Amino acid sequence: MSLNSLMRRGLIAGAALTLSACNMDVVNPGVIDASQFDPSSDAATLSLSAQSNFYRAVTTGAYWSALFSGEVMPGAVRQETNDVARRVATSATSDVGTAWGLLQRSLATNELTVQSLVKGSNAASDINLARAYMNAGFSLVLIAETYCQGDILVGPPLTPAQMLDSAIVRFKQAVAIGAASGVAEGTKVVNASNVGLARASLQKKDYAAAATYAALVPATFVYNAVTVDDASNRALGNGTYAYDIGGRLLVVPDAYRALNDSRVLWKDALTKAQDTGLEYYQQLKYTGYANPIRVASGLEASYIAAEAALMTNNTAPALALIAARRTAGGQGAFTGTTQAAILAELMDQRARDFWLEMKHLGDWQRNPSATPFVGAAGSPYYKPVQGTFGTATCLPVPVAEITANPNWPKT
Repeated sequence: MSLNSLMRRGLIAGAALTLSACNMDVVNPGVIDASQFDPSSDAATLSLSAQSNFYRAVTTGAYWSALFSGEVMPGAVRQETNDVARRVATSATSDVGTAWGLLQRSLATNELTVQSLVKGSNAASDINLARAYMNAGFSLVLIAETYCQGDILVGPPLTPAQMLDSAIVRFKQAVAIGAASGVAEGTKVVNASNVGLARASLQKKDYAAAATYAALVPATFVYNAVTVDDASNRALGNGTYAYDIGGRLLVVPDAYRALNDSRVLWKDALTKAQDTGLEYYQQLKYTGYANPIRVASGLEASYIAAEAALMTNNTAPALALIAARRTAGGQGAFTGTTQAAILAELMDQRARDFWLEMKHLGDWQRNPSATPFVGAAGSPYYKPVQGTFGTATCLPVPVAEITANPNWPKT
């Protein structure tokens, strides 16, 4: 597939958020041909459209990540959805491609935006280029944390570590250009990209780098995936909420309901889930299509710094953060003293603070023995007739990618 074709297809959904403010002659309504773009005059439209694809990937992908990591139970009838949640899905399982397609569209459109803008005369300080580098970096991190392999622009298969390395390169570019932009958004790009750098470094277990980047982020900083309540185009809304309210597909698991924590909000079941078996315990973290989903924050940076310090035998930051977050959740004092106990408690607090934010799966991959609320391989699945949880720790790359990508080895 050509780059122009990827650009044209990838921007269809994203353009709706930005075209209303522009006067552009478009031959096919809703479709922007890459050849019609002027990188100088249309840079903002291009970058913001790619960003909206990233927002959709996060707000919809959060549901699929949550299914796999045990943050929600699937109320769905579809066997394919249950196979994802039970961690037995294969490349041929159709539902493994949902998050993949959204993340790859986000990655491709942001990568192509970079290619379009990087040769511009003001590239070194172009906020539109910085934004695209940042969102490409986050797309790479999410693919690395969700899938067993990845690729970039129909390239060869890459390991999660290689995807994280690629994300780090892009975040560094975003920081440099955002800092030089001289506009208010540049500060947001710098802070979010530093969280991204810390997150990718922590996932690689590069604790020194993770701590360094995390320390640069203000405590009050937040970068959200923004959504819109538009009845005519629900693709612009919070996709996780859409799965929930549209079909009773998202059920809060027993372990999360038992927390009695204000960070994990839900309500008693008044009906059955779509499958008519599970009680529909509805999540209340997202209560509308316009609810954003947090991508990066000073709070996350604090968790990263605390974990990085803990893994290098400095327990003080983790203990201080645990105490603060237990207070926020209405819990009593923590009394653990060993590194293992402190790490387990830190992961427990992370699970509460970042519930349904597409972070728990990465935590589990990084700290499998310390991360709570994930059904153990071989333990009973939520629906007994289905059997037990499988052994997979990441989603397989969908067969459509393997088949269509000429650079992917065929077996």
